[in-house]
Parts: sequence; structure tokens; C-alpha cells
Amino acid sequence: MDVAMALAVLFFCLLLLCSAAIVFLLLRHLFRPRRRPRGADPEAISSSVRQAPIPSPPSSPPQQEQPLMQLQQLLSWAGEEKKELKEKEMKEEEAEGPRKLTWREVEALTGGFDEAAVVGRGGSSTVYLAGVSPSSSPVAVKVHRWCGGGERRLRAFRQELDLLRRLRHPHIVSLLAYSDNHEEGGALVLEYLAGGTLAERLHGGASSSPLPWRHRMRILHDVAAALEHLHDGSPPVVHGDVSASNVLLGAGAGSVRLCDLGSACEGFSAAVAPTRAAVGSPGYVDPFFLRTGIVSKKSDVYSFGVLLLEAITGSPAAGSVSGNLTARLLPRVRAEGVEMGVVVDRRLGDEYDVAEAGDVARIAVECVAAQPGLRPTMAHVRKAIAEKAASSISIAAAADHGLHGSNST
Repeated sequence: MDVAMALAVLFFCLLLLCSAAIVFLLLRHLFRPRRRPRGADPEAISSSVRQAPIPSPPSSPPQQEQPLMQLQQLLSWAGEEKKELKEKEMKEEEAEGPRKLTWREVEALTGGFDEAAVVGRGGSSTVYLAGVSPSSSPVAVKVHRWCGGGERRLRAFRQELDLLRRLRHPHIVSLLAYSDNHEEGGALVLEYLAGGTLAERLHGGASSSPLPWRHRMRILHDVAAALEHLHDGSPPVVHGDVSASNVLLGAGAGSVRLCDLGSACEGFSAAVAPTRAAVGSPGYVDPFFLRTGIVSKKSDVYSFGVLLLEAITGSPAAGSVSGNLTARLLPRVRAEGVEMGVVVDRRLGDEYDVAEAGDVARIAVECVAAQPGLRPTMAHVRKAIAEKAASSISIAAAADHGLHGSNST
């Protein structure tokens, strides 16, 4: 028993010694000073640091390089400022947007829908001339009524409202305010152009002076630019009712607006279902659509081709006696050529450019080709007009800005 006790005490002592040795080694490892790199002398390192030359700042660029650097900085600052200004303007424009009106406000604008204020009528709408205040410019209030047309009229109103709220183009009519929460109808408050429509200016009667050739070319170019913007947008938009009655004119040649987007089709680059297709105005409707029920961007191109022929000849697109303009002209063009088949408006006398007239007539004939695939795009048409009628367009632009005499042709 004594031997066992002695062995136990001995084992316990050995265990304590081993534990103490392990603790000692760990403490030594933790508190051991770091070894310097071989050959490194603290005094030498301190001395080298003190003796190292202080790097001098980079010398200023040569005198001849300073203006170039300053110019680059100015251009950079100007670019950033311009970008910030543009972003600010876009945000302000989006923040403002068209104002939503109550139906009571629409009634007040139109004088209780006074018949004396009516300046235009359509299939499902009536346009009133209204003044917001004595000091502000007049506006056009386009009032839609659902009764008699039901879902179709409501859909056309919603389509036009949605597009006008998003579209921004100098030659597409601007939406200023709207009302869409009345059970009987809706209203669009649009900018008003006092020059009437292109149809009125082209066919105003013998007593009115003919629209000058240069102004016709400028108007046609601007309408083409508006259609190009619609077709090349994301998503693309087919106007569906291009006509001289849907081109509004202001006091100057540059005040041109394409209007009436109630028949537009959005999001279809090639074709849409017949139930969503536009019907268009008599004389302007694409024959391919009439045969197939398919409307596309090329349908707008056809209608614009008719508009070109109408502006060149001064004849209406559709007539109760003489029939459609294209039905009369195209057989003559095939038999006699463009120069002989397309006769320029005789009211112009010799106040037009003969070469321009022939070139624009060729563009029009391409636009009204029987097969949509043979018709050019609106981008191509707009560029062609800008090139072929450049002289007249520039003269009209100069006259509109007061830089050219009123007797220029």
C-alpha cells in the first residue's frame, strides 16, 4: 500500500513538471523578440533614411503645353456642365408633364361646350378653341364622347392619350393637359396652331392664295421627320391616319405638327391584327391593307406618298367625281413617265423648282408602290426630300426666321 502511494505521488510530480515545462516554452515563444533581417543594422537604416534625398514635386509642364492642358480642362468642364444641364431639364420636363383636369375644368375651358367655340369635328371628337387666361395663348380642347362608339372610342382615346403623354418631337402636337375620369367622355388639351390644316391651305378655294412651293417642301420634310420618329421609336408606332387634315400649321413655315394619334398602333414593326388596324382617311388608305387587313409602317409610307402627290399637284386625295388621286395619276405615270404624269399645281405658275418637282414626284411614286416591300422607309424618304428639295427647304427656313425676303422662291 505504501509502494502504491509512493508511485502515485511520483507520477503526479512528473505530471506537474511536464505541465510547467510546456507553459514555459509557450511563454518563451510568445515573448521572444522578432529577429531582424540578416545584415540589417538599425543605426545604418536610420542613417540611410536621413540621407535619402527628398523627391522634388514634378516640374510644371513647359510653357507651351499649359494652354493645351487648360483648353482640355475647359472642354471637359463644359461637357460635364452641359450633361448635367440636360439631365436637369429632362427631369424638370418629366416632373411637370401634362396636368390632369376635372370634367368641371374642361367645361369651364370650353364655355360649357359652346358651339361657337368649335373649330373642328371628327368621327368621335369635337375640338374647341379655348383661352386658359387673357394673358396666355389659346389651346385646343379635343373632347371625346363614348356614347355611340362604346369600347372602340374609349380605346382610341386611351391610345392617343398614352402616346401623347410619352412622345416628344418638335413636329408632333404637344399635350398640355387631359381629363380621363368622366363616365361620358374624355378630353385632351393640345397646343393650338392658328394656321389651320394643310388640307385647308392646299384646297382653300380660288379666293385664297396658293401655298408657296418652298413652304410645301418644308412642311413635307417636317411631317416625314415626325413619321420617322414614330417608326424608329422603341417601341415603334404606326400613325395609321396620315392625311393633309391631320397636319397642323402655325404662322410660320416651321410651325408644323402631325396630330390625331387615335388610330395609331404601337409595338408592331411589321404587321398587326386586323382588329387593331387603322382605317385611315379616304384616298390615303393603303390598298394592301384593304385587301389583307394588315397594317404596317409601310401603310404610313403609302399615305405619305399620297400626301406628296397632293402637295405637288394641288389636287385632293379623294374626290366625289374624279375619284382617288392615285387612281388618276398612276396609270398616266406608267404610260408617260413621272414628268408628264404628275402635273404641278397650276396655281403656282412658274414659282417652283422644276427639277425638285420631278425628284419629289419620283419619291411619291416609290411610296405608293402596290407591294409594301417595294416602298422605302420613312427614314429614307425624309433624307431623300432633304436632299432633293434642299434649296426650297433652306429658303423657307430662312424666310421663317426673317432672314430672307418675302418674294423669294
